[in-house]
Amino acid sequence: MYIAGVMSGTSLDGIDVALVHIEGSGVDSKIQLIHFTTVPFGNDMKNEIQQALSIETSNVQLICSLNFKLGLCFANAVKEVCKEANFPLRQLDLIGSHGQTIYHQPKQEGNIISSTLQIGEPAVIAYETNTTVISNFRTMDMAAGGQGAPLVPYSEIILYRHQTKNRLLQNIGGIGNVTVVPSKRSKEII
Repeated sequence: MYIAGVMSGTSLDGIDVALVHIEGSGVDSKIQLIHFTTVPFGNDMKNEIQQALSIETSNVQLICSLNFKLGLCFANAVKEVCKEANFPLRQLDLIGSHGQTIYHQPKQEGNIISSTLQIGEPAVIAYETNTTVISNFRTMDMAAGGQGAPLVPYSEIILYRHQTKNRLLQNIGGIGNVTVVPSKRSKEII
């Protein structure tokens, strides 16, 4: 399966897109990176996202408009990674898009229940690329009782699990975290 993974983090440095080939399923999947690129945000887009991130400056109209604008940006970033890799867009099996986190409330506080909002409309991405899009990963985790973060550890197990060595992987982004990846000898997965 050929998949484009799209990510835009809270650091707002740009849109990361990985074009990969995946065989198998679960922790025994084989993943081959075909191409990776970061498409920087323009200053206007970065300013709009920063405005939407602030409770004091955001509003529904801004967030609604930005949802579609980011969908277009994500679609264009997928087209860019395919162009750079000389890979026909029509051969993509699917696109996975995390979206841009606008607000994340992992725990209930008073009458504010745990919730999260990522924007970058998947329907816009699907329409612009004519490709199936999966999204709302964080939302599904929270609906299932999780905190919606971090999302990366499962992929790190697939990519970096060693036969005999335990590993620690440090994520340095808008929010940093560490994943403990036990060796394949361990009965623990994460």
